[in-house]
This record gives sequence, C-alpha cells and structure tokens, in this order.
Amino acid sequence: MRRTIVVSAFAAGMLVLTWSRAAILPIDPSAPVTAEMVARGDPAAAMAGSPLALVGVWHLESETRDFGGYSALIALSDGSLLAGSDTGTLLGIDDPGTAGMSGRYPELAVTEGRDKRDADLEALTLDRASGTIWGAYESSNAIERYSPGLARLGRVTPVKMQRWRGNGGPEAMVRLADGRFLVLAEVSRRSAAEGHRAVLFAGDPTSGEQGVGFAFAAPGGMRPVDMAQLADGTVLVLLRSVEWYLPPRFGSAIAVLDPERIEAGGLWKPERVIPLPEAVPQENYEGLAVAAAGQTGAARLWLISDDNLSGLQRTLLVALDWRP
Repeated sequence: MRRTIVVSAFAAGMLVLTWSRAAILPIDPSAPVTAEMVARGDPAAAMAGSPLALVGVWHLESETRDFGGYSALIALSDGSLLAGSDTGTLLGIDDPGTAGMSGRYPELAVTEGRDKRDADLEALTLDRASGTIWGAYESSNAIERYSPGLARLGRVTPVKMQRWRGNGGPEAMVRLADGRFLVLAEVSRRSAAEGHRAVLFAGDPTSGEQGVGFAFAAPGGMRPVDMAQLADGTVLVLLRSVEWYLPPRFGSAIAVLDPERIEAGGLWKPERVIPLPEAVPQENYEGLAVAAAGQTGAARLWLISDDNLSGLQRTLLVALDWRP
C-alpha cells in the first residue's frame, strides 16, 4: 500500500509538471537572455565553518524554445560559461555575474550517424589548455568529444557504462587535471548502501580507454548531478534531493572528495558534505562549474538549475566563492 501511495504521488507530481509547462515558444537563436538578480551575498550572513559564501543569484529568461532544462555547466578559459540542456541545446553565458551578462546559443555541429537518443546532455567537462570539450548523454550512456568550435570528434559507449539504466545513466563527469576522467551515474545500485555506479578512466574515454568500476557513496536521499575539480585537486560533487510535493521540493549540497582515494571496486566516500548557503533559493540545481580563482584567492563556483521546462520552476544562475 505504501509503495502504491508513493508511486501515485510521484505520477501526480509529474502530471502537474507536464500540465504546467511554460508556453511553447518559437525557436529564435537571436532571442536575448535577460538576467535579474534575485539574491545578493551578505558577508555578515556567511555560515560559520562553511567554505561557501554567496556572491549572487540571477534569474535567467529568454523567449525561445531552445532555452531551459540545463543539467550541465563548464567554465571556459575566456571567463564565459557553457551550459548543456536535457534537449541537447547549449547556452553560452558571457560576462557572468556582471552588469553586461548576456547569453547566446552555440550549436553542436551536426554529424551523420548521430544517435537520436543523444539529446539528454547531462554533463560537460573540458581541457582548458586545448579547449577540447566532452559531453555525457544519459539515455544512450554515451560520451562524445568536441573541438573548441563544437565539431564532434569522437563518440563511445564505454563497456562499463553500457548496462546503466537509460533514465539513470551518466549524470556527472569531470576531466581531472592529470588527464583521468570520472563519471558517476545518477541512480544507485540495488540499494543506497551499495552506492552509485561510477567509472574511472585513465585517459580520454573516446580514445579507447576502458575504465575501472567503483561506486560513489551519496548521503541518504541525495544523488550526484554534476562535479568539478578545484586547483588543489579536490573534487566537488553537486548533490540533489527531491521531495515529490506539489510543486516538488529540492535540496542541494556539495560533497568534498579526494580522487586519490578511489579504488577499483571500492566505495568512494565524501570527506565532507556542505549545504548551500541559506540565502540560495531552493531549486533543481544540476550544473556545477569551477572558474579560476579571483583576486581574493577564492575559487568561484557557478551553479545552474534545471527548470524541467516547467512554468513552476526557474532557471537560476548562482555564484559562490569557495574559501577553504
């Protein structure tokens, strides 16, 4: 009976999200992106003992069908951000967090033989030195490699990822500074205690690296949705929980981990789990990027939320300073 109630509540929540979708807009690559600041950081309100300090939160909007649903985020070497969506579209954000912040819609170059399931772009990562970008697709459990100009250079469905569930495949991916790649699945194994499926590749997966399997231990009720690496080698994993009320309620936190503690077949456990500052509005944050440290020496973290293309949710861009 309890299972029936939970499933029914979940279905009802999804129906509400579907019925409340934003109005269907035309595709307009020239549509401007507006940014309204909805929260500002207050140094006096910083949480004691937390390395996270809120800088600002902006509500992004645009009148085109290609806007929204962002689940992936990277910070490029020129200071701009690149977000990827559940529908396979991209959003470039120039001068993020400034009065001149603006958006644009770069496109992945169309290539023959592309899998039609390669639309649910859930993770992005890059090599800042070369400008090469990699994307992970949940529905097909695939990883693609792109040139700085977004031409597709390679595609692979790694053996270690082929049996991942279609709606719970690669959700978080990062290229480490030493050239290794980490990929985490959204859905855990049979039980939360077994952790989330994960693969560590010794190099570029699209170049034939097979990878070794391990598991990621997310805190109870939370799932990994994105990750990035700090300059000191620390890996940050963005975590998200959902409570299926009407509308849904989301919880977010950042897990701190040491990539040198990964063992083949082992369970990779966070050293610390840090909640977001209280002033950050509740939303479905699914994208995390780390930019270069500023003059203060703090690393700038960026989060972006997935609005599920729903009128009940917003696309929010969050700037946080990381001061360990």
